[in-house]
This record gives sequence, C-alpha cells and structure tokens, in this order.
Amino acid sequence: MDATDNTGKAPGPGLAAAAAAKAGTAASTPAGGHPLGPDAVAILATEHWSLIGHRSLLWNEAYSRTTIFLGALSAAIVALALVVNATGFGPRTTTLALVLLPVVLFLGIATHIRVVEINQAEIQLMLAMNRLRNAYLRIAPALEPYFSTSPHDDERGVTASYLLVSVNGRGLRPWGHFLSNTATVIATVDAALAAAIAVLAVLKAGAATAVAVAVGAAAFLAVWTALFLQQRRSVSALSRSKPRFPTPPGGS
Repeated sequence: MDATDNTGKAPGPGLAAAAAAKAGTAASTPAGGHPLGPDAVAILATEHWSLIGHRSLLWNEAYSRTTIFLGALSAAIVALALVVNATGFGPRTTTLALVLLPVVLFLGIATHIRVVEINQAEIQLMLAMNRLRNAYLRIAPALEPYFSTSPHDDERGVTASYLLVSVNGRGLRPWGHFLSNTATVIATVDAALAAAIAVLAVLKAGAATAVAVAVGAAAFLAVWTALFLQQRRSVSALSRSKPRFPTPPGGS
C-alpha cells in the first residue's frame, strides 16, 4: 500500500524522511564507529536540500555576472561603431576605444575570477552531496544500483556525479568539458579585448602594423595563459584534498 497522508497525497521529502527515521532504519546503521541515530534521514535530507539551494544561487550569480559583462561589451562595441559611422576611424575614435575597452576588460577579468571561484565552490558542494549519498547508502544499501551519481568524495567521485566520463580512471580530466565551460569562454573574450587594446595603443603611438600585430598576439597569449592557469589551479586543488570516502579500487 502506498504511503499517503489523510488527504490521499503522497508525503513530501521531509515527511518521507521522518517516516523512515521513525521506523528505526537509520538507528542501527553505524557510520565512522558512531550510530547515525533515529533522525539521521531527516537531517541528511535537510542538508541535501540546503546544498542544492546554495548551488542554485551560485549559478544564478554566474549567469548574471556573465550577462552583465557581455552586455557591457556589446554596448561598448555598438558605441564605437556609431562613432566610426559618424566621424570615421580617426584619432578620436581610437582615444574613445582606449577609454572604453580597458573598463570592459576590467569587468571581464573580475567576472572570470568570480566564475572560477563559483566553479570551485560548486566542486566543494558536489563533494558534500557525495558524502551525503554515502550516508544514504549506509542507511539503505539496496538503493546503490539506482544511484547515477557517486557516494565517493574524490576526483573520480566528482567526475561520476557530474555524469562525465573518467579518462583512464584518473578522475576530473575531460579537457573538452574544461575548455568549453563558461570561465574559459570569458577568458578568451578577455584575451581578445586585451589584444585589441594593445593593438590600438601601439598604432596610436605610431608603430608599424606588423609591430602592432605582434604586440596584440603577445597580449592575447599572456592574458589567456594567466587566466587559464588561475582556472586550472582551482581544479587542481581538488587533487590535494583528502577524501573521507574514496572510490575503492575498481569502483566507479
């Protein structure tokens, strides 16, 4: 018979968790040498929903910051295009560009740094949720075949919870995903902005076109490399953390 309340509706996650806890399911399951207690299911479910809400807020912030940056970039480009259309591409236009574009570049770098921090925080949230799943499986081991995400808080566990394919069992190494995520795209736009600013500055100083192109290419590579290394370090920090529930050999 289905579990329903006196209204004929199925209970929500909190009521279902409380019912399971009252049944004494959790009380008999030890974790780390300590009994989980009769209220373990309800507490774990509450913590899980809290982590999900936190993750949602982080990604809303990431989307908002990215939208603001791209909106400012679009507005700056439109403004420059209108000035060029009205007056032609001359010294005044170059001066205006050298005023507007550095401001947009600063906004872009700030956006990239914050998005990288959000990515790092999300990894920590994924680790926390994996630990909660480990507790769920201690309470109800028979549910393990139905979990697509991982109960292990190491690189391989995070990779599984992201539903990404692990490369040679080494964990979070899918370079295609890493190179196409939001932070990398923002870093590429920032590098292109830096190159444009460098080219305009060198041309305004009277340098030859070949010199301007070389300086622009160097600026692009320098900015992109610096931002990419910052982003890469945020992921490599995961490999230095000590997992509480590592993936067993041969596990997934």
